[in-house]
Amino acid sequence: MRKHPHNFIEEVIFYVKYDARDEFVAFLQWVRYYIPLWIGMAVVVAAGAAYFNYGSHNRAVLGLAQVGSSYRNVAEAYNAFFEKNGIQLDLSEVAHVNESASQLKEKGAAINASFVLAGTSLGENAGKFVSLGSIKYAPGWLFHRGPEVSSPNPFSAMVGRTISIGPPGSFSNWSFRQLLAASGTPADGIGILELPDSEGVSRLLAGEIQAMWVIDSFTSPNIQRLAANDQLSVYDWSLAAAYVEKLPYLSELKLPAGYFDLAKARPSKDVALLSAAVTLLVESNLHPALQWGFLLAARDYQSQSHEDLSGGTVFPKYIDKTVPLSPVAEQYYETGVPLSFTYLPLFYASLIDRTWLWIAGALLFGYPAFLKLTHLREMNSVWTMRRNFEQLRDYEEQLVEAKTLEQFDATMGELKKFEEHVLEHWVDEENVKDYYALRTAFCRVAESSEKCRARLAGGTAHG
Repeated sequence: MRKHPHNFIEEVIFYVKYDARDEFVAFLQWVRYYIPLWIGMAVVVAAGAAYFNYGSHNRAVLGLAQVGSSYRNVAEAYNAFFEKNGIQLDLSEVAHVNESASQLKEKGAAINASFVLAGTSLGENAGKFVSLGSIKYAPGWLFHRGPEVSSPNPFSAMVGRTISIGPPGSFSNWSFRQLLAASGTPADGIGILELPDSEGVSRLLAGEIQAMWVIDSFTSPNIQRLAANDQLSVYDWSLAAAYVEKLPYLSELKLPAGYFDLAKARPSKDVALLSAAVTLLVESNLHPALQWGFLLAARDYQSQSHEDLSGGTVFPKYIDKTVPLSPVAEQYYETGVPLSFTYLPLFYASLIDRTWLWIAGALLFGYPAFLKLTHLREMNSVWTMRRNFEQLRDYEEQLVEAKTLEQFDATMGELKKFEEHVLEHWVDEENVKDYYALRTAFCRVAESSEKCRARLAGGTAHG
């Protein structure tokens, strides 16, 4: 028998415990009768997990290029942005940007994000990596000792001189050879050295070599060192438009007169430069939150450390279209940054951005679904009670139709076990009245069964 509470606190505790027990028992009954529905829900959850990329890479590794290059500075700035926003970005040392891109193509490589310059041969993609857009332009600089070269062909002026074009496999090295071939100038007579950029800068400043070709931003410490030396000149690509036509991955930029030094008016006139867009590629299964991190880091870098000579281009921007955009980047360029990123940490904002439609659907349809499930639970109780009444009627008919005391007693034994089972069965509170109606029916069957037993007993004694 239940003990009724004597004060308000006991009453609250009593009903909380009672409701909790009632709901738990109802839940067990619900699971028991609706196992197929549970299996379907499990499939839906599994599909949702796959859709929201819970199995995707949740750690970004970006290649860290040569010391003194702007790519290294950008990578370190991105790392600081990631750290500030509570997500992880690891930096991996590479000899140059192209090595980072090569590792991105390799299966099982640690690097899953890389800067890539336009024109870089990436081979067959097959959906392994996607683009987040270009993050800046990287101008090509042909610094040389002595006065400015006026010839429209800079390579003819390099004959008999020594020039560093960057380490083997680097984009600077590859692009120099492309330009040399496009100009039709034979490499014979040009002393080509394949030095790391920082070493090339030091040797050019020391007078050990006469020229250097490097593709990097003006913000690069290497370029800053060269631009600060008034003994060096930078080549003006007067035929830049023609080179861009022959090598479409290149772009033309303008270096304004006096840009190096206003007081000394260096350079003395506007200089045409050739450049390449720097694109950020990531593995296609990189977690969306990390992709958003890269895009926002690129935007933050643009606002905090404006890349000069960009021609007014606002980065990030989808310029090099040789690699398709990721769905996250498509959303960024088409609709901008979602509102959730203004108020929530980056990871949770990304999750909300990918699930808000599901959340809205849950709010819109969840309550009716809850009512439906509650109704199903109640229907289970109703159906159980109905089956109990039908089974009790069957037992009553068997008692009435019994021909012998043995048949009667066997049926009564089954009836008592059935009654015990009914007493243990959970009943929804909405159906309590039916429960007691069933108990009353048990009593009436018991009363009528006594008459049946007396009849059988009388018949046995008479026989």
